[in-house]
Amino acid sequence: MSLVAARIVPDFDVHNAVNVRTVDVYIQVSPGAPGDERGVENLKYEVLSNDQVIQTGLTDKEGKIQVFLFPEARTILKVLGTEYEISITDAAFSNVNTTKGKKERLRYLGYQIGHDGANRNGVDDEDERYEYERSILDFQAAHGLDLDSDPSSIEAELRNQAGG
Repeated sequence: MSLVAARIVPDFDVHNAVNVRTVDVYIQVSPGAPGDERGVENLKYEVLSNDQVIQTGLTDKEGKIQVFLFPEARTILKVLGTEYEISITDAAFSNVNTTKGKKERLRYLGYQIGHDGANRNGVDDEDERYEYERSILDFQAAHGLDLDSDPSSIEAELRNQAGG
């Protein structure tokens, strides 16, 4: 998603425009899709870009915060007494039939999958250990699947929820 801001000067035919990427962040009581009544409303938040406050406000009924991401700027979201660095990537998910691909999609959908890997986000650890078993069970329960904690049993629904 992008936000376009334009400077309009009277009596001029051309205008300057700034294209700003945005990302929607949802603060929820548990993983789920926007609109399923899991959002946390009226939380105060603050967004900083290169250590300057650029946004303040309250979460809406879905727990949504729309964060502006400026090129080459470090963006921090402060909410609930915690700071989160917000970034965006255009890279595609790994194949859903790999451990990494499943972890990427579960993380994308809001499931906690641990803190292993070089980036400490639980995603880039290719180890076949099932340290993300709890997120598999949570995902299965949320989508009416058999509760067997088998990673291969969630592939089709992960594709459906987060893409191929």
